[in-house]
This record gives sequence, C-alpha cells and structure tokens, in this order.
Amino acid sequence: MKSTESTNNEEGRVPKSLQRQLNSYLLVAGAAGTALWTMPCTLEAEVVFTPTHVTLSNGQLPLDLNNDGVVDFVLADESQGGSCCLYTRKLGVVGEFVGSNQNGVEGIFLNAVPLGKGEVVGPKDLFLAANLRMASAFNDSNSFFYVSGLFANTKDRFLGFRFLLQGKMHYGWARFRVVSVGLNGSKPVIKATLTGYAYETIPNHPLVTGDEGNPSHSELTPSLVPEIDKQQSNAGLGVLALGASGLPIWRRDDDSAGLD
Repeated sequence: MKSTESTNNEEGRVPKSLQRQLNSYLLVAGAAGTALWTMPCTLEAEVVFTPTHVTLSNGQLPLDLNNDGVVDFVLADESQGGSCCLYTRKLGVVGEFVGSNQNGVEGIFLNAVPLGKGEVVGPKDLFLAANLRMASAFNDSNSFFYVSGLFANTKDRFLGFRFLLQGKMHYGWARFRVVSVGLNGSKPVIKATLTGYAYETIPNHPLVTGDEGNPSHSELTPSLVPEIDKQQSNAGLGVLALGASGLPIWRRDDDSAGLD
C-alpha cells in the first residue's frame, strides 16, 4: 500500500518565538503600567485548573472551562462523508456562541495551533471563531492514506482559548497528552487524550499554558457529563448545533491512546 503522510509533529509545532512571548508580556504590562504605579493593585491573577483524563475517539466532548454549567467549546471526533471505499476522519474544535459572539481558538487558516508548555495565551494572540481542524486523516481503498492537521501525532500540546464570561473576555487552555492518528482496518482513527484545562479569572489577563495556578483554587471534579460508552450512541454532527444540550460521547482510556 502506498502511503503519503504529513510530517510527524511530535517534536515540532507552529513556533512562537521567545521574543513574541516577551512582547506579549510587555504589551500587557505596558498598557497598565501607569495605573500600577499610581494606585494599589486590588486584583491578583488567579488561574483555575480542572484536572481530568478522558480519551475522545468518537463523537463529541463539551468543555466548560470555568465550570459554570455553560459549554464554552466542543471537541468533535467524527467521520465526514465518504463512501464504501473513501474514508475521512476529523478531530476539530468549535467555540460556542455567547449572545452574538462566538468564543475563539488560537489558530491559523482554519487550523488550531498546537502550543507548547510555557507559551502565553492572551489579548495579542490570533483567535478564530470557527470550526477549526486539529487533525484529520483520509484513506482511499487502502491505496492512499493521508494525515494532516497541526495536532496530528503530537504529544503534550495545548489549545489556546478566548471566551466570554459575564460579558468580559477571559483566556484559557486545554492540555492534550497525545493526539494519535492511524488506521483501524481501512478506516482512519483519531484519538485525543485530554488531561486538564484552565482559565484566568481576571478579564483580559493573559495566562501561560501549563500554569495550574494555586492548587487550593483548582476544580478537583471536572464538570463533564457522566461517562457514556461510545458504542451506545450514534450522536453525529448535529450535536454541535445543540450546544450544551448535545450528548457528548467519550470514554476513559488511561494508556491505549496510541502514542505512549
């Protein structure tokens, strides 16, 4: 079988230079510099982290970054179109609407950008309000297998988020231990293991990927729906339109996500 596959992203990612990170900090600090010197600081940055460990391999998973019962983003791992011999699989992320505004994901050209640990997520980054691709795979009668998407076959990468909370903009991240792409027979398979997510409680304040804040302020119980075996439901693309009422399909999978 001929195989054409994109470059493995395990060791690489879309770069954010150190200078860009420093500039993000300086721009944010500079904008408020005068106020910080002339008045006491009454707000202290606080990152709230929610630990979890779920593997999405079929269906959809809602993310409620601040655990207020309102879905902020939806991860979707689903087949798209195809016939008896053409198979396409896509892992994507979409921001839910809050009023007339849609929450955004760091991305470029309709692709979500995989961030490394220690990168800044904040007002100076580019966020797209769309259904962004994380990874996808296509197989044509076992003669042509193609993998694409910046998250495909990566380890320890983050999504960067911008979302509205009580009318103000907040920033957050979600961490993926692994996103693996492969074949099950002739059908492409994508598995994504989510190991936690966090957000900054102060509006318009940046945070750093991997920063779990003060452990005493972390949410120890993720606000995800009870576990449902993915074989017991056939929820499809229509679930995205249902928002918080949509039925997510996910399962726990400690060590069988593909890449170790």
